[in-house]
Amino acid sequence: MNEEPIRRFTLLVLFQAQQDHATELTIGLASSGRPAIRYKVGGTWYDMSPPPAHIMPGVVAELERLADFANQPYAKQGLIDVACGGSRLRLLTPVAQ
Repeated sequence: MNEEPIRRFTLLVLFQAQQDHATELTIGLASSGRPAIRYKVGGTWYDMSPPPAHIMPGVVAELERLADFANQPYAKQGLIDVACGGSRLRLLTPVAQ
């Protein structure tokens, strides 16, 4: 599978969350069993349109790569700091235990 569309999708999710001043972002399964991406702004959770289930492993891997999780022991925390569309994404990425 071409990694570029997954990278673009992942950056779009992060960019949207940052533009909306999200304080949390979660990726998991919705009650329907489809992938769910949600972010929290001012105490309210918002759902993003669910992506196709087959790309979610690639999205999670891209988030891990961006946060440099491969070079850290568990529990992992990283900083995503990348240029995106003329803006800069800077996000702290803790992993719940």
